[in-house]
Amino acid sequence: MSGNLDPERLIAIGFSKYEAATYLALLGCPESTAVEVADRAGIPRQRVYDVLSALHEKGLIEMREGRPVRHSARPPAIALPAMHQARLRLQARENERLARLMEELIPDLETAGNGSTEMLARAQHVGEQTVGGL
Repeated sequence: MSGNLDPERLIAIGFSKYEAATYLALLGCPESTAVEVADRAGIPRQRVYDVLSALHEKGLIEMREGRPVRHSARPPAIALPAMHQARLRLQARENERLARLMEELIPDLETAGNGSTEMLARAQHVGEQTVGGL
């Protein structure tokens, strides 16, 4: 692992424990195979492929095709802002989804508030299922 950098600082910004260890293991060691990364990071070899794939999807590492595939950390000044932008896009999509659901829900809730017996019966049925399912 790289220097004295505490992996907890990476975990605090959204890395998993294994992702933090893997990214740190790749810093300063370009063109590493998955086995080399697993050994340096101290993570199980059977997990390293999933972790490398997740880091690649987040734009934190680059993969060079070949046999074997080689991995390199993208520079932190590029990788971390890209990760932040990806997270902002994901949050924006989730906020839009929630806003649509709330817009669709408002008329139904207003109807329920006006004493719609059908709506109240369905809500009561859901409540019974939830209590019974505990």
